[in-house]
Amino acid sequence: MDSTGRNEIVSDSRFDEEHLDLENRYNQFYKIILIGDTNVGKTSIISKYLTGVFPQSSSCIPTIAAEFATKIIQIKEGGYIKAQIWDTAGQERYKSITFHHYRKSAGGLIVYDITKRSSFDNVLSWLKELQQLADKDCIIALIGNKSDIVQSNPKKREVTKEEAQSFAYLNHLLFYETSAYNDENINDIFEEILQKIYNERRKFYKPNRENNNGNIKLSVRNDKCCNFSESEDNKCNC
Repeated sequence: MDSTGRNEIVSDSRFDEEHLDLENRYNQFYKIILIGDTNVGKTSIISKYLTGVFPQSSSCIPTIAAEFATKIIQIKEGGYIKAQIWDTAGQERYKSITFHHYRKSAGGLIVYDITKRSSFDNVLSWLKELQQLADKDCIIALIGNKSDIVQSNPKKREVTKEEAQSFAYLNHLLFYETSAYNDENINDIFEEILQKIYNERRKFYKPNRENNNGNIKLSVRNDKCCNFSESEDNKCNC
């Protein structure tokens, strides 16, 4: 927690030698945004993914506006990816502030609480906002969080897995039920969405855009991934 009382998410490898080496190795940069009602566990999911730590309830307060952290990972196909992961406020009063953070998002996770029906009822509204404001080819996943609670007490489940799976299928979304507390599917969802973003964007590049490792040649400046045009002059489209 920083001096303002807000939760600060920092990767524990940010300043070590391994991280500095990875900074020179990543070849693509993707922005991932987490949205959903307040108290569904967005901050806990990010904290668990980046640091492996589930935040204590006494230190986990609702996010104000938006915060972000970065992590460099190696996907199965495509080399190293730098992910900028945004945590947004779920309160209605912050929406006018957080809307502009949707821009340039390559991936989005819409999180709901499987023990709170109202958070799932609002998913469609969150989905429409994300589709309107993020990249047109944004890869979106539906995340039902807090599965650990219903594992210990099934009566607390208010949203069935089958209902959520059906919604995800009809809207062409990835779907996972997760537990930040038990570390259930946390790594899997980030790895799958980053791989899918890479696979989809790779389709837009010709074979001669690739190096010997099959990775797409991109120019990365100031944390921006430059997409080259198909014209002869190869000018950046940024």
